[in-house]
Amino acid sequence: MSTSATTPLRGIGPRSWLPALFVLTFPALSLLVHGGASAVSIAASVISLALLIAPATRTGLPPIRWSRDDVRLCIALACPLIAVLISGLWHRHIVPNTFDSPARFFAAVPLVLVLRRASTRALAWADLSFVLGALASLAILLVMPRDWGNGRLGSPSLNPIHFGDIALVLGALSVLSLNWWKKDAVAVRVLKLVGLFAGLAASLMTGARGGWLAVPVILVLSLYVRSRGKSRAWKVLMPLAAVVVLAGVYGFSTTVRERVDAASSDLTQYSQGNKDTSLGVRLQLYEAALTLIKRHPVIGLGSDGFSDAMNSMADEGALTPVAAQFGKGETHNQLLAYVANYGLIGGVALLAIYVVPGMFFWSCMSTRSGPARRAALMGLAFVVAFFIFGLTVETFDLKATVAFYSTVVAILAAISSHSFAPSQDRRASSQ
Repeated sequence: MSTSATTPLRGIGPRSWLPALFVLTFPALSLLVHGGASAVSIAASVISLALLIAPATRTGLPPIRWSRDDVRLCIALACPLIAVLISGLWHRHIVPNTFDSPARFFAAVPLVLVLRRASTRALAWADLSFVLGALASLAILLVMPRDWGNGRLGSPSLNPIHFGDIALVLGALSVLSLNWWKKDAVAVRVLKLVGLFAGLAASLMTGARGGWLAVPVILVLSLYVRSRGKSRAWKVLMPLAAVVVLAGVYGFSTTVRERVDAASSDLTQYSQGNKDTSLGVRLQLYEAALTLIKRHPVIGLGSDGFSDAMNSMADEGALTPVAAQFGKGETHNQLLAYVANYGLIGGVALLAIYVVPGMFFWSCMSTRSGPARRAALMGLAFVVAFFIFGLTVETFDLKATVAFYSTVVAILAAISSHSFAPSQDRRASSQ
């Protein structure tokens, strides 16, 4: 393999091997190790904070050069924590454990600031990180799967929905990393394509159909960005090939057809009065959330307010007992959950977690070249995918998923805004 990521660790210097090892292994460790995403991200944030506090003469890090985009990104990562605090103070009901997940967004700030000043050779190890993560997702389901009920597979620590969504996005990032740092050797290209199919296969095995909505969106986004400067034939043939592949997956995958047909059946039953199907329960919870938001629009119900309101909503006839029971666990929509609990302030805070990084990556795609520009495309695809995941499940109700999202955003944001050597940018952009 000829990618720069295959340089031996001992060859990149004592100050670079730790960030190199981190960016290479984080996605895979997040899936393979119970609590791995949280533990590794917290350790990385603590070390990064220590490096920022320590004198530059000891760390060897160059000074921070702030831009408006940097400030916006850091503020956005702090927004969920601020929203939860404001709601708790307003309701005079502070629930300590509700600060845990929002705090992990904010913990990514020092990580971004340190990684963007790491050496190019250290960051280049990210080249193989997403393919390793995608391969790990499939390996888990083949070697040590956990049946979470009704034949739905996940990992021992992540349920099928969250696990399937992460596997899916890792597969997408694997293929988007083709020729990321330089033109990949044939073996590396094959490996990254295998990573794509591993992530897709793992997602299909979980049956997490909500995440599949992200596939056509990522395809359209990637083709739009990558079509710049391409021939007219490329612009026509590539979208057609994508459509053929998607149609082929539906045609040949029994799992996809069954899950899609089940959704159609649920909608039919819902219209006929049977509301306790999988999709029917979600629709009930969405209606209940909208009702509660109208009653408490600005500050919301407070931490755990939605789940605490389930019994009263069932007594009003707004929910079936089955839906009320499910609602005590989650709303099945990340945005509605935040707005119901923390009001419009919470909704704005949550949207900031998607929109501001998305704008950051979009800006980097316009102003950067080479590895930075490709990292920006990957970051934008990642953020968009997680937004879509959040339409059908609370993506950030688990500390592991919050840590995974915020840390991957930090890694790709750091690479997107890194000041690479001009010669390297020219060499990479020519591929």
